[in-house]
Amino acid sequence: MNQVDISDEKIIRAMDLLEQIKDVNRMIEIHQKDGDDMMLRQYRFRREKFLKELSGILETFQIKAVDLAA
Repeated sequence: MNQVDISDEKIIRAMDLLEQIKDVNRMIEIHQKDGDDMMLRQYRFRREKFLKELSGILETFQIKAVDLAA
């Protein structure tokens, strides 16, 4: 696989946010099974925060959430 030179800070941050969302999703799944409502709320809050930031970054590339639904 070819290595990609990623120099745009926004692209790097978007990748970081996707990784964080992946990790938070895993934690949400764990706490849903455990029934730990307090931790579940905290992880959902973090996920929403990451999604809002990612949405803002995507908009700088002229990508909106409705574009992704297509």
